[in-house]
Amino acid sequence: MNSIKEKLESLGHEVDILGKLHGGLGYQIINKNWVVKNKQLLPILNNPLNKNNVPQFNAHQRNRYCMELAATYFGLEQYDIIHTHDVISTRCLSRVKPKKTPLITSIHGALARESTHSYKTPNPNAVIQQIKKTQHGRYYWTLEKLGLNSADLIHTSSYWMRNLLIKDYSVSDNGIVSFQYGIDIEKFLAKMNNKTGINKPLDRKVILYTGRLVQIKGINFLIHALSQLKRVRNDWVCWIVGEGRMKNELQQLSAQLGLNRYVKFLGARDDVPALLKLADIFVLPSLQDNMPLSIIEAQLAGKAIVTSNAGGIPEMVNHGVTGLIAPAGRSIPLYKHIKTLIENDSFRNGISSNTKEWAMQHWSIDLMIDRILTIYKQMLFK
Repeated sequence: MNSIKEKLESLGHEVDILGKLHGGLGYQIINKNWVVKNKQLLPILNNPLNKNNVPQFNAHQRNRYCMELAATYFGLEQYDIIHTHDVISTRCLSRVKPKKTPLITSIHGALARESTHSYKTPNPNAVIQQIKKTQHGRYYWTLEKLGLNSADLIHTSSYWMRNLLIKDYSVSDNGIVSFQYGIDIEKFLAKMNNKTGINKPLDRKVILYTGRLVQIKGINFLIHALSQLKRVRNDWVCWIVGEGRMKNELQQLSAQLGLNRYVKFLGARDDVPALLKLADIFVLPSLQDNMPLSIIEAQLAGKAIVTSNAGGIPEMVNHGVTGLIAPAGRSIPLYKHIKTLIENDSFRNGISSNTKEWAMQHWSIDLMIDRILTIYKQMLFK
């Protein structure tokens, strides 16, 4: 988001970013250091309420109302365009923005379906239609639908996401524009040369995962795949970079499978580009994903990629050419693909070369900015 802001400002536009304070304690206009804390806003919310007229006022609702009040406090009348990046902020800002101001939202993930994956963890036999009838399911499906219906235009980065919105929420095809992300390639490549405190083992291939340690990323399937790999090869190590609520569970699983020598949990790090430079193989075993930045970065780093067929990922990776794709939620195909890349240096190097060439042409931030400005102009002069 900062890269988009910098690029737009280099073209003469003025851009402000509304975001949460650390720890969710309030909201801020980040680039102007304008701050309002929730404790300043809560009396406005709580005073008119009592148990008789509002019997339940949960944390999710409170946070949404605080965002609306914060946005109103900062003043939305000064903006020509409002561009949100999730359905919750879209719904919030639609309720308090001037009617004349176009509201565009970029949808980066499927909130309700992701919550379904979380819900299914203790309920593995529940299907989506059953979950949608639960209080949990109704809440998230309704919240997502309200957010989508509140936007004047929806941007998706993948056609998988576009089709999902049409199927799940009957969003009009004419109300969606689709184009891929972009990143500042020059900056990213420069960061690859930064120093890192991690040393690459000379006698082992490095497998790298970067991302949240949560159920939807499928890391447990990666660990089971590595358990299979350990039975036939010992010339590898896997670095798992990131934090999340499943970290302890994943560490315990790794230990139970005898992988302590092979799998290293490195925690949250700010030197991912440099770690990618050291890696031989990048793995992302997601159960659901849209257009993950981690794959974009791995492609720009020229890494051989093993990933799943979840969501929009097959739009990013050409199986056998720029990576290897396994069925989501299956550890054996994942293991076989990793094993293939470790065993065959020439094949792995060919994949890496193809990936880098494709990425350099495809992930330009300038191309993305051109497309963003095109939809801004369309909405302003509609």
